[in-house]
Amino acid sequence: MPHRQRKRRHADHPAGPSHPAPSPDHPAVTPRRVRGTAPADVRRPLRPGDATAPEAADLKGGPRPLAEPSSLGSRGERTGGHRGLLALRSAIVSGAPARVPVRTVVTATGAALAALLVLAGVARVSGLALFALPFVASAAIVALAPAAPFAQPRSVVLGHAGATVVALAVTAVGGPSIWTAAVAAALTTAPMLLLRAPHPPAAATAALIGLTAPAPWYLLTPVAVASAVVIASGVLLGRLLPAHRYPAYWL
Repeated sequence: MPHRQRKRRHADHPAGPSHPAPSPDHPAVTPRRVRGTAPADVRRPLRPGDATAPEAADLKGGPRPLAEPSSLGSRGERTGGHRGLLALRSAIVSGAPARVPVRTVVTATGAALAALLVLAGVARVSGLALFALPFVASAAIVALAPAAPFAQPRSVVLGHAGATVVALAVTAVGGPSIWTAAVAAALTTAPMLLLRAPHPPAAATAALIGLTAPAPWYLLTPVAVASAVVIASGVLLGRLLPAHRYPAYWL
């Protein structure tokens, strides 16, 4: 009995399409597209690796090859252009350090003035040649960059002492001249690096010795005395000025 009822039901409702046939009164309804899917008849977009494009056929009927990959504006070209813009921007933008506050400028200027006045006063009272260019440069470095490695007492003392020994030896062999001064100033790089005491004004000390050929006691006076005065003025300024901490280390 159930089998006959199923047959009768199928006869009353024959199998057919789920949607009625389109007519002028009932136009065809397009199925709604589910989000995240693409219609079945949408073709894959052309890629640079495809040989020809069916849509690119010209009017004469022949297939037309795709354009070269370089004309498609690939991602690599866009990345290269972006890097070029970054390189141009870095070349235009200044790499100088940031501006320091006005208070720091005033403090550093006052410290440099005080250190040089102390050096000049000691030179005037003692009559020693302490106010020479190398020692003036040392005092300025201690005042302007008290935390720098080449401004520390170790660098000041060992830098000037090593440069004096080297320059006295070179001058004793070659005699005073501008060439001796150049060689002596260049050779001071070795003891400064070996002693871990870089101090650029020491090269000026070696050049001065190569030009003037002083006596051997030049190592004690004015080199040792001037170095002590520079360090003492830096320590004094470090006590008086809270923002001027000196030295960062001694040895």
